[in-house]
Amino acid sequence: MVKFSSDFECGNGKNFQQISSDRFRCQVKGDKKVYCYYFCFDVISSEKKDITIEVWHDPDINDPDGFISHFPTTIWVSKDGRRFLPLDKSYCKCFDDHIEISLFLMPEQKIRVTNNWVCSYSDTCDFINKIVKERKNCEFFVPGKSFGNRDIMGIRTGNTNKPVVMCIAGQHPVEFPGIWAVRAVIDFITSSLPEAKELRNDFLFEIIPIVNPDGNVAGRNCFTDEGIDLYQVFGENPFAAQAPSKEGELLWNLATSRPLCLWINFHCYLGWRANSEYPYDGWYQVPYDVFSDTRQKTIYQALCDTLRLQTDAPSTWIEPEIHWKNSFEYQLALRYNIPHVFYEINGGTAGPFQSGKRGLKVFTMAMKTLKHFYG
Repeated sequence: MVKFSSDFECGNGKNFQQISSDRFRCQVKGDKKVYCYYFCFDVISSEKKDITIEVWHDPDINDPDGFISHFPTTIWVSKDGRRFLPLDKSYCKCFDDHIEISLFLMPEQKIRVTNNWVCSYSDTCDFINKIVKERKNCEFFVPGKSFGNRDIMGIRTGNTNKPVVMCIAGQHPVEFPGIWAVRAVIDFITSSLPEAKELRNDFLFEIIPIVNPDGNVAGRNCFTDEGIDLYQVFGENPFAAQAPSKEGELLWNLATSRPLCLWINFHCYLGWRANSEYPYDGWYQVPYDVFSDTRQKTIYQALCDTLRLQTDAPSTWIEPEIHWKNSFEYQLALRYNIPHVFYEINGGTAGPFQSGKRGLKVFTMAMKTLKHFYG
């Protein structure tokens, strides 16, 4: 007998069914078009068995093109839910509207299957607690609670009399490489490395790895508990006075309540199709003329040069994508002349280690550039 479950933190999968003796089928749970690709489920067999699992797009979203655009990509498997290994590509097949995964199961051995190496809210809270407890140069930073009443947890470190840098991830909850990247940033900036000590003297850092904890716990692709996309946070009204959601309002107030010298935001996407060359990372920016302040525009241009020339960002499309006008990045630049760094790690080519290394490179290169203006 083979059993399936996605009833755990960050789990995603529905309508599990057996369609033949060794073939099974399930569907992902999506949020909206394109954001309907993530799956994470457990499978266990009472006997030794070779099985094939069909993973289909969400029929409630009915966006097979949006689903399959994220494939082929790395499929990860784990026996303990923490340490994942990439499944050999020969065990994964891609079709127009679904993928097929072949597994070999041993008796009573539970295997977790996902297309994105999980970084959960509870584990990230434990990580932050450990950092704060062991290192005396930082403090808990909890600006508020989510719509689902979870702490939006981070760390604060550095010089309270210096310019403020905010660094976030997890707007789209299952874009785990972004969270792994910000966790690496936390590890670095609170470390004993001379470069980290120097940065703590020159800036105040407020860092939140998961700004959408409810979505993370629920294994959502995009939304908060209110059904809000925190990237397109202003929705249908980009020029509204306030971001219309609990988490959106909290982050907007946090970013604009005092001078902010830099906003850093990490995201992720999956898929090896229609890309340029490995590792397939990318980045977003706004047109320079969005900035009305000449000095801030100059800083932003230098940061964009940094992303293009000193990171892996151009390995996807060579040129950056342009931010939606209803994003934090566009509106912070337009209304407050706050520069940003927005980086997307390809989760198909990155687990925790590569995500952390790429994120840390982006962070350190950006801060090196920023220091020229705030030295």
